[in-house]
Amino acid sequence: MTTSTQKFFHTLDLQGNIEKQGEVISRNQNRVTVEFFSWMDGLPNGQKSFDIEATKTWRFYESEAAWNHAGDKVFA
Repeated sequence: MTTSTQKFFHTLDLQGNIEKQGEVISRNQNRVTVEFFSWMDGLPNGQKSFDIEATKTWRFYESEAAWNHAGDKVFA
């Protein structure tokens, strides 16, 4: 999936489990900047820029609802 802006995502650990959550806030040809969100309160907790290649294992969602649903499974 492409990493277009306004896409919500989860990063995965080496076992394929959801690790971090966030939203893509900007993208250019080689890099993507994201805003991470806290698992505790859902508030933004930092921005970071990544090489596009580093995002290939992330799960991207077409809607905020789909992202929330996938994240809810982490705490179920």
